[in-house]
Amino acid sequence: MLHEGEFAVEVQVAGGHIAAIEKHKGRAAAVQKWIFGSAQVLALAALCAISAELLAAYSDSTGDIGAILFNLIFFMALYGAPALLIRELARRLGWGWPSLLLLCAALGILQACIIDQSMFADQYGGYAGWEESRSATFIPPVGISAYNAYNFIIGHIIFSFAGPIAIAEAWWPKRAQVSWLGPFGMIVAAVFYIGSAALIMADEGSQNATQGQLVTAWVLVGGCGIGAALVGRRIASEPLPSVREVNPLLLLLVTFIVAVASMFAGEGWLGVAVGLGSTVLILAMIIWTRTRFAWTPAHYAAVALGFLLSRGALAFTYFPLLGEVEPLPKYLHNVAMLAIVLAAGALALKFGRSAEKASMVGARRQ
Repeated sequence: MLHEGEFAVEVQVAGGHIAAIEKHKGRAAAVQKWIFGSAQVLALAALCAISAELLAAYSDSTGDIGAILFNLIFFMALYGAPALLIRELARRLGWGWPSLLLLCAALGILQACIIDQSMFADQYGGYAGWEESRSATFIPPVGISAYNAYNFIIGHIIFSFAGPIAIAEAWWPKRAQVSWLGPFGMIVAAVFYIGSAALIMADEGSQNATQGQLVTAWVLVGGCGIGAALVGRRIASEPLPSVREVNPLLLLLVTFIVAVASMFAGEGWLGVAVGLGSTVLILAMIIWTRTRFAWTPAHYAAVALGFLLSRGALAFTYFPLLGEVEPLPKYLHNVAMLAIVLAAGALALKFGRSAEKASMVGARRQ
């Protein structure tokens, strides 16, 4: 039998072992969280690159593995880095999706009007049909095409930034509203973004804007930023919690059908009207369902996936607008990019729905 003193020593030793085990588990959990968190950040950057450029398959790099890998890394810097930065800003300040969308609009204007200045180009990169497309809805007083304004700005908002962010946040719903980057990560993202943007701006083909157009663009960028801050700081009443469910797949299907239909309206004024109308219709669907049904990261991801799939599906209907690409590598490229988007979206819906079901159960128990 153990004496009282010996027993106390044994308890102390056992307690030390337990503490050491718990400390080890804590470190392992922290390392695991860092690994998965880093993977989520890099995957978001890659999804931005794919959704913004590679999914559309419009350039002569289509089907060229070496060029695809180079473009993936470059566009991760050009689109993925700023997406991470605006997401970080919004989540650190507690802003919601309205503010985040305005920040995406600021980046879209910055990209199309200031960085590559494609909004103001008579010809750009030798792409076939550029001049005809631009002239169809050209507005002489401002020197831009209405269709290009819609296509570039809305396209950047959805495909370059907001869509990938929505899908990436649904991969890990518990981290959807929290910070992902530390100070070092933000500095790295800023350096990559500024560096990639500077390379494009230094190209003579990206110097098409007049001083007045540049000033106007900067004013619009600033206006979007101010709007994001005002919307984010506004104290608004939150929708009452609901246990009624709307299947995210329904949102995905509606978004996909509306988005695909709008893409066949042409590049004239009808295309502008139909495109804007379809965007407003999908936004109205989001607002209506958001105020009446339980809404989770899976629902945002479903809408985003509907848009991305529409772009990937449309890419099968045309050949690249630059250079000559054989059918086999072109279609293999289409399939591969669409498969990546489908996989990313499937993971978002799977993990997002798991979080949704858990929240529903909790709500019913209250």
